[in-house]
Amino acid sequence: MENKIMVKGFQPLITIREAIENIDQNKYLLPAIQRKFVWQPQQIEMLFDSIMRGYPINSLMMWEITSDEIKKDYKFYSFLRTFKQRYGEMNEALDTRGRTDSFYAVIDGQQRLNSLYIGLKGTYAKKLPRKHWTNSEDNLPPMKLYLEIKNKYTVDSEIDKQYDFKFLRKKQVEEFNKKSQFWFEVGEILTLSKHGDRVSYLKKKDLGDNKYSAIVLDKLSSVINNIDGGLAYYVEDEQNLDKVLDIFIRTNNGGTKLTFSDLLMSVLTANWPDAKEKFNDLIQEVNLYGDFTISSDLILKTTLILFSNDIKNRVKNFDNDTVNKIINNWNSIRKSILSTFKMFYRMGFRNKTFPAKSAAIPIILYVYDNKMYNDIVKSEFFESKVSTSNNQKIKKWLLLVFLKHIFSGQTDNILKNIRQIIRKNEGQDFPIEKIIDNSKNSPTKNYSFDSEFIDGLFQTTYGDPDAYFILSLYYPELDYFNQDFHIDHIHPKDKFLDGEYMKSVFSEETIQSINVSWNQLGNLELLNSERNESKKDKSLKDWAEEKKISNSFFFVDDDISLRLKDFKKFYSNRVTNMKRRLVDLLNNNTRGASSS
Repeated sequence: MENKIMVKGFQPLITIREAIENIDQNKYLLPAIQRKFVWQPQQIEMLFDSIMRGYPINSLMMWEITSDEIKKDYKFYSFLRTFKQRYGEMNEALDTRGRTDSFYAVIDGQQRLNSLYIGLKGTYAKKLPRKHWTNSEDNLPPMKLYLEIKNKYTVDSEIDKQYDFKFLRKKQVEEFNKKSQFWFEVGEILTLSKHGDRVSYLKKKDLGDNKYSAIVLDKLSSVINNIDGGLAYYVEDEQNLDKVLDIFIRTNNGGTKLTFSDLLMSVLTANWPDAKEKFNDLIQEVNLYGDFTISSDLILKTTLILFSNDIKNRVKNFDNDTVNKIINNWNSIRKSILSTFKMFYRMGFRNKTFPAKSAAIPIILYVYDNKMYNDIVKSEFFESKVSTSNNQKIKKWLLLVFLKHIFSGQTDNILKNIRQIIRKNEGQDFPIEKIIDNSKNSPTKNYSFDSEFIDGLFQTTYGDPDAYFILSLYYPELDYFNQDFHIDHIHPKDKFLDGEYMKSVFSEETIQSINVSWNQLGNLELLNSERNESKKDKSLKDWAEEKKISNSFFFVDDDISLRLKDFKKFYSNRVTNMKRRLVDLLNNNTRGASSS
């Protein structure tokens, strides 16, 4: 490929020989988003067999790099010239800063192109069986690609091959050639592009009268040196890396599907080799608390919130300045994320009761900016149970977020707005009131609980995750860390499921009217495991008398009966009181509410 401006789109075919020359001259490079070379010798052998048989090997995609900014800010790598298992698997980084010519980053086709190069000009070394992992030629002898050209290939396995390509060690070639075979070093074909040169070569090797040898060598030269084996390729000239990454995702959709975050991680890793290991270690640490499952996506977004004005998942936002800030502050970032999830665990949250992981990011920001990562995991932080304490403000905000589904859909604007508020109030308690006030004009992402929404909450049934969030608002004083809390039916569900019993207590009309409500929020409560075990299927009246529990514990008036036969009045009164309490709790953000 000559160094000239290409027109975007499919280009005229180039020969494999030209592609190899472009790799040698570093006109073809690999962007940081590419994975390392992974093809096995057998795959390379089959690739060459396919080319000899005229099979298509799919188009390549090239990204023409003309932007000085991209050349300066992003890393590019050369192709592997030789592959050595464990000891020679990494591509060499090339400095493209100041490069005046355009070059081409391979977006799709790395494995094929590198296989062609290794087969024609490189070597492949794998550890021999029963040898130690020592970086020596005795243990990892280099192999080159050969083609048997003396005898027509006959199938000796179930693999469909027409030509016998094999990676062999030099000693193996010498032994095979003593057995009426001739193994031709495939790379030598680059020096035998002329017919006369091939004729002379065969005569020199005593194969001048072997028609098969002449046919195979001519064929090999034709597919490597001429356009017969030409490579189709597409050029993308867009100088926007984020758009190119999107193209990369769409074209690399085989096997494990790539995500944009995978590619961002590749870019970050190119500038910070330890990034992947550091991220994985943190993910595993967080998982130890409450089985919380976080991903690289959350860590990447958190770093943008901490250090970048633009928090969109764009490669340009992970520039050298941002990456250096991540590296230099990693210990504090790690401690902030880990301590935040430890705090959630102590608040009673678990992975299954934390449905929107993005909601953790503002808390992590708050912890990081205020250097609270050591304080929020201490017992003193959780001592106060009044609604104005910092730990209760944080928990209450999370419960409201989950109930209103604030972090569903696109969240970048929400995160930016909350970041601005937190940083304006640095050194103070978590600014729940200001966050709620700031969002009041948003039609979909506000924290307001009008009567219609509250009525909807009380349609929540047993088993719905929202039931836990709603009930947690009513019981902020409970010790969620040291005790395991269950959602339980106040009046036992077994009674409602016993048709004969129901008929003995209620009229048909009453049964119809309470057919659904008995399983809804108005008949649900949070109990620690000890109390829940003591209650089991006892009637509410008997259990309350046994444990000396007052009506106020259930949010019902003193004159309300706890007998099952009076369920309709109990339910109606409890729902009315709970709604009133909830309105007070939600609309008086600094006062909150506690159970009686």
